[in-house]
Amino acid sequence: MSTVMGRMMELTTPLGKDLLFRGLRGREELGRPSEFELSALSTRGDIKPSDLLGKSITVKLELVKGGSRYFNGYVTRFAQGTTLGRYYEYRMTVRAWLWFLTRTADCRIFQEKTVPDIIKEVFADHSMAVFEDGLTATYAQREYCVQYRETDFAFVSRLMEEEGIYYYFEHSDGKHTLKLVDSDSGHKKLEGKASIAYHLPGRALHGDEEYIQVFRQD
Repeated sequence: MSTVMGRMMELTTPLGKDLLFRGLRGREELGRPSEFELSALSTRGDIKPSDLLGKSITVKLELVKGGSRYFNGYVTRFAQGTTLGRYYEYRMTVRAWLWFLTRTADCRIFQEKTVPDIIKEVFADHSMAVFEDGLTATYAQREYCVQYRETDFAFVSRLMEEEGIYYYFEHSDGKHTLKLVDSDSGHKKLEGKASIAYHLPGRALHGDEEYIQVFRQD
């Protein structure tokens, strides 16, 4: 476990206590797979890419006002960085399970199925897929739907865009879940977040304060 700006950060990987959290930078958007850049330290200089590539890892963040937030995903890129004293730095890209759908393509035909049914059937082909159906609309059956030399990710993304479906991820200890939604009723209210501070860029801030800095409405 590490302390960053007075807040406890815990990194859980298949390597146990051999990796110490150093830093995390990430981006999450509606309708796009989450992606994080993780930096970790170890006294071991012999950690191999195969030890972590394709494996699930979790970062636990202790929140200022109590409780915890988790960031979970699969390691898709791994590299050794600089040496810091007696520690070796390792850098990883951590992505949502949906990213793996960009690595496989297919040619197939779906008949007499709705778009949600097709999406779920594609997801079922991937053992790491964890998802929930939060859709509220009624979807018509498609007489004929073709996936032709598209990656599974491109195929389901195209179908979602055609039907106005999108998704987001909920992270928990040891896993992340894709939530399929088509309206704001599919979103939960954030506990303890009835109001969030807004600060203009450039203002001096406390390092542990949670706030919005840029807001744009298109």
